[in-house]
Amino acid sequence: MIEKIKLTNFRRFKNIEIDIEKDIIVLHGDNGKGKSSILEAIYLITNGFSPWASSDEYISNNQDGEEKFSRIEMTIDQDTYSYFKNASKRVFQINNHKTTPRKFFEKTASTIFNPEQIEILMISPSNRRQFIDEAIVIIDYEFSNKLKVFRKVLRQRNAYLKKLSKDFYERGIIARNDPQLNFWTNEFLSVSKDIQERRINICKDLCFDHLKVNYVKSNKDIALEDALESSKKRDIATGYTNVGPHRDDWELINGMDIKKFGSRGEKRLAIGQLIFKKQEIIAKKLGFYPILLLDDISSELDQKNTELIFNDESLKKQQTFITIVNYKELPKNVLKNAQLIDLNSFE
Repeated sequence: MIEKIKLTNFRRFKNIEIDIEKDIIVLHGDNGKGKSSILEAIYLITNGFSPWASSDEYISNNQDGEEKFSRIEMTIDQDTYSYFKNASKRVFQINNHKTTPRKFFEKTASTIFNPEQIEILMISPSNRRQFIDEAIVIIDYEFSNKLKVFRKVLRQRNAYLKKLSKDFYERGIIARNDPQLNFWTNEFLSVSKDIQERRINICKDLCFDHLKVNYVKSNKDIALEDALESSKKRDIATGYTNVGPHRDDWELINGMDIKKFGSRGEKRLAIGQLIFKKQEIIAKKLGFYPILLLDDISSELDQKNTELIFNDESLKKQQTFITIVNYKELPKNVLKNAQLIDLNSFE
């Protein structure tokens, strides 16, 4: 449980300190007051990456001196976690002692649900892949290193394919058995198979009742090595790797393909159910429930779906942070047990 939050040079916050007293926390206030930024800071310090920003975007530019930095400090279950970031390094500390990322994140985790996810998960294959990859990383931090290796190998294979593509268009040479291409293909295969297997397993875990999550390989029912061999000519022509984990996808099935045929309300509810199922999976693997971050989701839900998302059975399992402009729009059962924090008062 988070007991204190302290942010320095994070987004719009020069310095802010908030004491947390309950398991349900409602962060309310006008737009632009930093409600979502606080959730982002919690996600960063518990998972190691931002849910919606890349690199150093969250580091405030409104700082004196040349070296700009950001610091997140939180007391979690009586231990003080500190995350420092500048342009060149990250530093992790627990109770003022430096530690490794693996140890820093092994006892913390969080999941986030916001309105943008409804659209992103229904429209963008890359974000659907990211959704399940993030779930795996929370369970196994080393998977993030596997993804980094995969991206590096993919870049190397694509760079060499572009060279072969130039030879193809200038000299008509299709170098399908080029030794260097075969080397990068084998490197690509070795890391890709594990990634696909981990994703398939997490998709199986996410299935429940009537809602199924089907992982869709870009290589279909063909073994990846055979698909890559068949695709070599096309890869050389396009200068790009056309099959593999970077082109895979998944779909939500509820008697139908929800992405294609579901109403907006059905999509909202399905994504909400998926978030809570993700909570259950992570809790089972880690032995504790991740902190739940609900970012202005009531604005996208009708009364029936709001009650489903904010039901007591779901909320009591973990500490939950909720952002909203007007807290009075929340169900009474939530407000009865919540700590209300008015961000309009933090200037």
